[in-house]
Amino acid sequence: MKLLIVTGSISKQSNNKRIARWFDRNYGEAVEFTHFPLETIPMYNMDIEHDPPAEIVEMRRLFLETDGIILITPEYNHSVPGVLKNLIDWASRSKRPIKDKLVFMLGGSTGRFGTIRAQMHLTQILASPGVEAILFPRQLQIGRVHEKFSPDGECLDATTEKYLKRAMDEFMVALS
Repeated sequence: MKLLIVTGSISKQSNNKRIARWFDRNYGEAVEFTHFPLETIPMYNMDIEHDPPAEIVEMRRLFLETDGIILITPEYNHSVPGVLKNLIDWASRSKRPIKDKLVFMLGGSTGRFGTIRAQMHLTQILASPGVEAILFPRQLQIGRVHEKFSPDGECLDATTEKYLKRAMDEFMVALS
C-alpha cells in the first residue's frame, strides 16, 4: 500500500511533523509512505496552469500514484495554513489528482481543541467541486500536541496513541 503524507507546515520544527513521524514509526513496515515536500510548491498562478513547473508535474504524479492521503494540518488563525491551501489550489486544477482519493485528515495544535476549526475549513475545501476528495469519516484533532509527541514521532500519550492506531487501521481497511 502506498500512502502520501502531507503535513500542512513547512517548518522543520512543526509539531504536526512529529505526528507524521509517528506513522513511519508504527506503520513503516506495512506501508510505503512518501512525505510530500510542501515547501517545493510555488504559488498558484493560472497563467502557468497548463504549462506548470516541474514541481507541479511531480506533485500531480505523486497524488495520482498514491492509494490514499494522510493530511496532517496545523491551525493558523482558526483556519488552514496558506501553504496547504496553495497546494490544494494547484491540485484542483488540470488533471485534478486528488479527485476521488480517500483522505484521512487530522492535526495537532498546542491548544486544547486541536485543529477543529482548520479541519472544518479543510472539509469544505476538499469537498469543493474542483477538488472532490473523499473524506475518511474518522478525523482526529490532537490538542496539546507538543506534550504528546516526541520530536522523533514517539507518542507519549496512551489515549492519543489508541485513537491514532484505531483510525489508521480503519483507514487501511477502507483503502483495501
